[in-house]
Amino acid sequence: MRTRGRLRGWFVCSLAFFVSGATFAQERATPQLATVSAVMLSDLHFDPFHDPAKVSQLVKAPVEEWAEILKSPDSATQETDFAWIQESCEGKQQVDAPYVMLRSSLHAAKVQVPDAQFVTVSGDLLVHDLDCRYRAAMKLGKPKGDDQSVSAAFAKKTTVFVMNQVESVFAGIPVYMALGNNDSRCNHNRLGLHDGYLKATGQAVINGLVGVSAAERRLALNTYQSAGYYGVTMSAPIRRTRLLVLDDIYFMSKFENCEADETDRKGEQEQIAWLTKELDGARRRGEMVWVLGHVPPAVNPQSSLAKGDLCAGGKVDTFLSSDDLTSALINHADVVRLALFGHTHMDELHLLLGSKGAGVPVKVVASVSAVSGNRPSFTVGRLAPASATLVDYTVYEASNTTGVGTPWAKEYGFDETYHETSFSANSLYDLIGRLHADTPGSGAESRAYQLHYFKGASTPELEPRWSGYVCSLDHPTAEGFRACVCGSK
Repeated sequence: MRTRGRLRGWFVCSLAFFVSGATFAQERATPQLATVSAVMLSDLHFDPFHDPAKVSQLVKAPVEEWAEILKSPDSATQETDFAWIQESCEGKQQVDAPYVMLRSSLHAAKVQVPDAQFVTVSGDLLVHDLDCRYRAAMKLGKPKGDDQSVSAAFAKKTTVFVMNQVESVFAGIPVYMALGNNDSRCNHNRLGLHDGYLKATGQAVINGLVGVSAAERRLALNTYQSAGYYGVTMSAPIRRTRLLVLDDIYFMSKFENCEADETDRKGEQEQIAWLTKELDGARRRGEMVWVLGHVPPAVNPQSSLAKGDLCAGGKVDTFLSSDDLTSALINHADVVRLALFGHTHMDELHLLLGSKGAGVPVKVVASVSAVSGNRPSFTVGRLAPASATLVDYTVYEASNTTGVGTPWAKEYGFDETYHETSFSANSLYDLIGRLHADTPGSGAESRAYQLHYFKGASTPELEPRWSGYVCSLDHPTAEGFRACVCGSK
């Protein structure tokens, strides 16, 4: 059996000897001050095509009238029309979030946390396969070649509608919005620099920045319209904390621009340069930082392990094209208190751990969309405003995937399940170490992680590859992940 040291790498095991204690000791010494709550959403994937007969009305109507159209009674042919769209567009056979589920999730979160101080959205506002679904609903036939321009205007309007819906439910508090790899006018994993999609949706993002200064809002709009990123000082009661929002569609290993040029990395390069400058500035000013994005800086353990040849030279699949984002965050672990992502639709935690013990805690927020066969969920975080530390979080899960008469109930809490008093680098180091040590995955914490990872699953999905999956939690690079999985083979 592999030891914890072999699993985590020699430099991680030597943490106690190398680290000066500054970062982790500070966490342990930080007093438990009064906490505030925040709502964390991800992968909304709103589907405006659930009742295809309404789509032509949505095309003609301004965004402000969409809600009335969508909540009107279903057409007589809704069921058969929607089945036709599902059959015509084979990208996802499960169902994304219809309007009733989107509204149910937002209102349930509002009811559950009436005193929330802010909301984060970790991207993917749009339904999967939007262009195909739009063409099917409008009976336009398949495109010639790669042309998706016919649905571009509808993609922009749908994005603004979703942003407006979140901001209206949580009126009066900041809504920090990131884009995901499906949020585009051309295709998933594709977007251009200074794209018209960004110009069309930028003001809706800025409208959610309640309490942010006019100067920062202007700068945020400028950078958002360039490549979907922006930085702001988080509003009170959060203290001395910058929020840096990335559009990491440009970072993806499968990224192309809207003209299908896969060599265009300008959006990634611009954001990495900006992120590094922002992090350096926060360090100089003594500020703390949260990072919000969509695609996590991590390997894809499922696809990497499924091939069966990883330790014989097989490829490790990574979500991003390079380790630049991982390195930037690790190199500034003294100021980055939390990184929030989505994309996988699963409930995950990760730790970006450097060679000298500094670490960045990463929370991957599970999806509102049930397109992966999971049940919808949202997360409520509890944080200490003085230290910008996520102290605890609770996940709420829907009773069904329709949104019709859907109760939302507490699924679990981080502290009570994993016995750690904060979601910090130090706590995750300890927790992930225990998960590594439980190689069969049969202990109470391991079983809890497997259960909560996939919402509503009757059989834990991670059990067959547990030790390999755990390697992905604190080994975000291909080289590190391979070494962890294959260390004793």
